Amino acid sequence: MKNVIVVGATSGIGREVAEIYIRQGCRVGVTGRRKYLLDEIVRTSPAGQVFPQVFDVSAETAAESLAELVERMGGVDICLYSSGYGHTNTALEPSLELGQVDVNAKGFVRCAVWLFNYWADKGLKGHLAVISSVASILPLGVCPSYSATKKFEAFYAQALRQLAVIRDADISITVIKPGFVDTDFIHGRHFPMTIRRGKAAAKIVRAIRRRKKSVVIDGRWAALGLVMRLVPFPLWNWGGRFFRPYKDMF
Repeated sequence: MKNVIVVGATSGIGREVAEIYIRQGCRVGVTGRRKYLLDEIVRTSPAGQVFPQVFDVSAETAAESLAELVERMGGVDICLYSSGYGHTNTALEPSLELGQVDVNAKGFVRCAVWLFNYWADKGLKGHLAVISSVASILPLGVCPSYSATKKFEAFYAQALRQLAVIRDADISITVIKPGFVDTDFIHGRHFPMTIRRGKAAAKIVRAIRRRKKSVVIDGRWAALGLVMRLVPFPLWNWGGRFFRPYKDMF
């Protein structure tokens, strides 16, 4: 029976993934800021199978809270960092930009560093997965901080993959890049090629099981991602003029 932790499991993709692992019989640690939602997961799951831990990844004490959860569980085999904060921000409101840095960049580093050292220093086998985004492929002017921090997550994870070789650590790293998923982030807005949360979560669990290094969710977005990688930056920047009439919608 594997020990799995989902950081950011109170809603969205994180909760869907946590519930899949619970159904598979894993011992699952769930974290988030909203205690009542964590309690709901515990209440609807088999007794003794779910371990809740309330904490905010943007807090300086996040790593200590994660360590406490791992100790209560008796170890961790897989951790998915699902905590994410995204906001369109064409007006460049500083608090919105910096809030996304706190969660998507700083919060991820706090958790990833502690987990990596925990596995490496003890000679344990571990698997760290992070939910990045297709927004990490090309920078999006409507949400600068979101696309930049998702790129940061992907690059940091790739660096950890090489560091595992340097430190001779048995640690797998998976970077997950979903397209639009029907979470609170896009609630009430109609985006193209939106993926159901359950479908996205199932593909994420499958990618982790197969120890994929990087995966785009789903096939339509994978195809679009290939096209996006071929677009020169000057052409991409020029394309921003098509967003001008809609800038007040973001």
